Amino acid sequence: MDQSQVAQRLLFSNVPVDCHDEYLRLWVEARGYRVASVRLIRDQVSGTSPSFAHVQLMYSGKVDEVVRSLDGQELDGRKVQVACFAVRSAGR
Repeated sequence: MDQSQVAQRLLFSNVPVDCHDEYLRLWVEARGYRVASVRLIRDQVSGTSPSFAHVQLMYSGKVDEVVRSLDGQELDGRKVQVACFAVRSAGR
């Protein structure tokens, strides 16, 4: 797989259920990491978050550092777990 077609994203779990995309973005950026996108995974019926979010960084070269830095940090009273996963981009 060509590296140019792979996007590194972070999977956050144990995110507070009342957390909003922008709040999570600001929380990550306050720790020194620029964010390209944030998407909280929401239940389609209730609209609430089941505690998961995808975060894509501006600079994917820092993914391992971010995981080590943010994993186990407290976000509104909950310790978040952070892991990295690769997503294959659609070819153009």
